[in-house]
Amino acid sequence: MERVLIVSGNPKAMQAFSELVVSCISAELYFAESCGEARRYLASQQFSIVIIVTPFPEEFGYDLANACLQTTAGVILVVKNELETDISHKLCEDGIFVFSVSMGKRMFSYALYLMLSLHHRLSGGTPQEMKLQNQIKEIRLVDRAKCLLIQYMQMTEQEAHRYIEKNAMDRRMTKREVAEGILKKFDL
Repeated sequence: MERVLIVSGNPKAMQAFSELVVSCISAELYFAESCGEARRYLASQQFSIVIIVTPFPEEFGYDLANACLQTTAGVILVVKNELETDISHKLCEDGIFVFSVSMGKRMFSYALYLMLSLHHRLSGGTPQEMKLQNQIKEIRLVDRAKCLLIQYMQMTEQEAHRYIEKNAMDRRMTKREVAEGILKKFDL
């Protein structure tokens, strides 16, 4: 299920866009009445799509749309009809879809699917990044364990490396698990 954040200071607009979203996709909806509240959501959760219905009392909504670019969410910025062309030219390079009510339900549906596909493409690299981060953590743990073996067991670096590898093979464990055991043994 997709997670969609709708940001609007207007309750009627919020209701209208939530109905449009639900009519197009299966989504868990979140609502923010201000840009500040939306930023707090963005800092703590991941969203597939962020719909920003402008304007707001504290700001127009550009800065919030730009803040969304730090996430993998697709962004739809809803503006008044007369502003759509100018703003669209300014934000199209950033991958922000600018929508005006005059475009209609069909175009909104198109925008929704477009931003959803953008989100899926952007978030596709995430598992690879997580795998690399886990590998880096494992290397750091093993290196810390080797340093402890060198310091407390007077092993050379090669002996410490061989000790961890041999224990991992003999005990059918990962090098990370062996390293964690060494760290626990020396209370670190």
